[in-house]
Amino acid sequence: MKTTLACFLLLLTTTLRAQDLKDFTTPKPDGAWGVGRRLLQWVDSSRHDVIDSAQYRTLPVWIWYPTEKDTATVPQYPLPEKWRQEQGLYLDNKIGKGGSRFLQGLKVWAVADAPVAPGSQKFPVLVFGPGHTWLPTDYSSIIEELTSSGYIVVGFVPTGFASVTQLANGKMIEGTLPVQQQDIVFEDALFVRNHLYSLQEGWLKGRIDTNDVGIFGHSQGGAAATVVAGRDPSIKAFVNLDGDLMDAALKVKVSQPAMLLSNDERVGMLTATGKMDREGRERSEYRRHSDWVRATDEAKVSLRVRIADIRHLNFNDLALVPEGQMTAEERKNKIGMVNGAETLKTIAAITRSFFDAYLKEYSFPSMVELEKTYPQVEALLWKGLPYPPKENSKTTR
Repeated sequence: MKTTLACFLLLLTTTLRAQDLKDFTTPKPDGAWGVGRRLLQWVDSSRHDVIDSAQYRTLPVWIWYPTEKDTATVPQYPLPEKWRQEQGLYLDNKIGKGGSRFLQGLKVWAVADAPVAPGSQKFPVLVFGPGHTWLPTDYSSIIEELTSSGYIVVGFVPTGFASVTQLANGKMIEGTLPVQQQDIVFEDALFVRNHLYSLQEGWLKGRIDTNDVGIFGHSQGGAAATVVAGRDPSIKAFVNLDGDLMDAALKVKVSQPAMLLSNDERVGMLTATGKMDREGRERSEYRRHSDWVRATDEAKVSLRVRIADIRHLNFNDLALVPEGQMTAEERKNKIGMVNGAETLKTIAAITRSFFDAYLKEYSFPSMVELEKTYPQVEALLWKGLPYPPKENSKTTR
């Protein structure tokens, strides 16, 4: 009887949640290509999983790739239904029901299993790692924009760190691993980078250029991008989206072109109610900058760019939540009061421009050009690129 009642309540809750959901979409990608996506599962047979020592480390992996542009594309949910529901239950507690239900109703433009864009052009590839407890699909706005501009993006799910992971056999694995064990994620990212060659066969044969590889990620994924760049000199460039360097990441030294895109820690300082909180944030900001300078002091190009008024989760699709979906306090603490869609477009554009410079041989804008194009952007570190704009310079698209 108790089991029947519990099942009924779960079904009722799920039904009510579904009735409350309103469809929202990520910003439509601006690039020349449409976007396809495919969900795979990769197994690293060199490592047993810390969650289940009887199993090898298993990672779901999304592949976003260019397709023929179709103006009639219908937005879709990015996750399989059961996975979407389970993530929603987790997010209710993590970010509040308003933000959780928004993400539950968010649809994306990438078309599942769509044909690859016609032609013979090879596309460079970017590895992507999400923040702790998040999924790659929670960054669809940025990833779809990059893909529509001619990149293949390979986003991995760090099983056990994500809120909930669904394996190919339907098994659900809750996120129980703490950020202090993120060395596992660093190994995940390196495995994914090395496994890219498997995509040269089958549906991406002749279309993926595994000689032109970049890596980026948010938060924990940004730290992972930094570590992989330090361990693999074949990575041509990397972008860290607001990721602090901790543990093994503090020991890494990189030589590739590097860019750190940061949130505006001043927002937290201004809203801090206590002296210790404010001073702690100031120390964190000083440490963050110092760690980045040290990690990239051997790189010819090292940038740190701050985007005014944004918070740590503005790099995530949660930034799109409209007013009224979250409480004012939740919104202030998590994504600030900026226009989330515009901010995500800016983050995607700067990230794309950086990779275009080193994987497609375009020129990255000068500091003056960058700050003029994006008034909310401020360069905090600008090593290796010209400060004044060069006359007749070829800038990225």
